[in-house]
Amino acid sequence: MSLRLRLTILIAAVFLGFWLISSIWLITGLRSELEIALDQRLQSTATMLSNIIATVPQDALGETIPSIMEGNELGNAKGLSCQISSLHGSVIVSSHKDSFPINTDLKEGFALLSSDNSQWRTYALRTNKFVITIADKISERESLHFNLLKSTLIPPAIALLVSLALLWIAVGRGLLPIGKLAFAVAKRGRDDLSPVRLDKPSRELQPLIISQNALMSRLSDGIAREQQFTNNAAHELRTPLTGILTQIQLAELSPVVGRDKALAQAKKSAHRLNTILDNLLALARVESEMPLSSVEAWSLEEMFNSIKQEVAWGDERIRYMVSTDQEITFIALPLIAIVCRNLIENALKYGEQETPISLFAQSSSSGIKIEVKNTGKVCAEDIPHMTSRFWRKGGTKGAGLGLSIVNAIAIKYKGSLVFKNKDPNFIVTFYLPI
Repeated sequence: MSLRLRLTILIAAVFLGFWLISSIWLITGLRSELEIALDQRLQSTATMLSNIIATVPQDALGETIPSIMEGNELGNAKGLSCQISSLHGSVIVSSHKDSFPINTDLKEGFALLSSDNSQWRTYALRTNKFVITIADKISERESLHFNLLKSTLIPPAIALLVSLALLWIAVGRGLLPIGKLAFAVAKRGRDDLSPVRLDKPSRELQPLIISQNALMSRLSDGIAREQQFTNNAAHELRTPLTGILTQIQLAELSPVVGRDKALAQAKKSAHRLNTILDNLLALARVESEMPLSSVEAWSLEEMFNSIKQEVAWGDERIRYMVSTDQEITFIALPLIAIVCRNLIENALKYGEQETPISLFAQSSSSGIKIEVKNTGKVCAEDIPHMTSRFWRKGGTKGAGLGLSIVNAIAIKYKGSLVFKNKDPNFIVTFYLPI
């Protein structure tokens, strides 16, 4: 179902609901008022007829009453019926002898009478000499009520149908900007991620345009990053692969002594290639869109006891300080191990030789804080580039992905990675809130 049809149906349903409620209210009120008016007509006719008869001599009643009834439209096909009887019950005159039932036991006031062919609404007025009964058919009342309803409801119904047609046109014109937006997006090329621009967009449509342009901007940035990442990865992987192939060729052509050296260099290049691949896989897992699942509880002491066994972490320059008051359940242990390992490896590579490196780790009810401090200084111009992929300073060996992975973990878990020079030290602070 289209949005235009859905909106038209919803608005029409509201209009029809109000119209039906008001119509029922109107019909009920009209019927009640009509019944009161018709009963008042019976009563006023009876009173008028009694006043006229009171002025007629009694010996002239037989000749005068029919002319009086005819002059007041009593007894015609669609008029009122009249019956005059004596106080003793004998009928003196009746306008509808064939159809109106003769009933001399009527009490004064309103009543209902039934005959073989119809029903009557009656009003009986008792005077000193006569009982005057005025009646009209229920069918005539219903016919009058139906005609009144037709004249009352048909014009609004026609107006309602015309309103629905105009509503369909108005909704179509109101949704025209959405159609223009859809056309502007549909006519774009496959690689066109430029912002959408419409002439004088409506205020209600502007948030949609802004959010769509923001999405396109994020897609464009993501595609650009992936292209840069692919180019850099291809370059970084090509270097160790070329080295491995070269060293293997040298080993094949060299004597035994030179062969061992060439194989050692090939092994070193293969180890570098393996490190690059491991970092790329870790970065891909961290930046994936998979939801963050719950993990088993672990502690910082448990993590350091496992990673201290690694050879690269046996350096006596590193000093560990751990402060923890609760177990960690909102992030997996391997991710924090990657953070600590990469921060320490960068401190060992870029810090001054033979100077201590301190690692402070703390877990609390607010989050995890890891701080690495080493002696040295980083140029302020280089700090913004330190989390860029494959970025390295000078001729230092490495893949240039360590801090990129740490920064990706901080971003995914809404944390922070801060670099700061504080003479004579360089401090890196990693923080993840719960």
